[in-house]
Amino acid sequence: MAERLAQIPAALSAIYNPPAALYYEGDPSLLKRPLVAIVGSRIASNYAKTWTKKIASALSKAGAIVVSGGASGIDGAAHEAAFPNTIAILASSIDMDDRKHIAQIKQNALVLSEYDQGVTPRNWSFVHRNRLITGIAAAVCVMQAEPKSGSEASCNIALKQSKRLFALPHRLGESEATNRLLASAKASAIWSEETLLNALGLRAAPALSDPLLRFAADRPSYDDALERFGALIYEYELAGKIVVKDGRIELADAGY
Repeated sequence: MAERLAQIPAALSAIYNPPAALYYEGDPSLLKRPLVAIVGSRIASNYAKTWTKKIASALSKAGAIVVSGGASGIDGAAHEAAFPNTIAILASSIDMDDRKHIAQIKQNALVLSEYDQGVTPRNWSFVHRNRLITGIAAAVCVMQAEPKSGSEASCNIALKQSKRLFALPHRLGESEATNRLLASAKASAIWSEETLLNALGLRAAPALSDPLLRFAADRPSYDDALERFGALIYEYELAGKIVVKDGRIELADAGY
């Protein structure tokens, strides 16, 4: 069952029409990490979904948390690639969403909603939710958006919130809303994972040949790590290669 956050995150307290409360299932400690929103079309091109996965994975491995809306298309690709370093913000109360991928995020990451119980999604609530997705994040990446779409509305909200906005370039005639943002210099172009991470002041994860260290880079649960690698986990922890935080393992800050 969803619990109420003890305190609204400072970033959301500062937006227009801040939420009166936030309810959650999962790990609220993710809110303490750098947060980057990824938004985009439900009906997304293969190009946009491929780059969404690349960007979300790079952000996750660099220590950021990817925030999105739990929908299909771009949202789903972002959550999947960043998992478990991801937050889904819903347009309904948490108890009214029983989709499989949301259940996985509840169990291993974090799901948020401003509604307590028994609230089903409505057309207006998706737009209402978008102010939370952009508001909670330090920056917003829009991967695909058509004119007059919900994704374009999210971009407009982000700009009103003075968020840093990044957009994936598309061919002429495709994703016209993102191309307009780039042409007007309202958004910076996403040319690669590295250029985005550099712009956000994040350090790219090192290339790892060690299977255990590659596994640790995604912050798996301690139990999953033990099941997969057994006593080797203890050896790596004692050697200072990995650390245990909040029931998960992650790379130590020792250059590994």
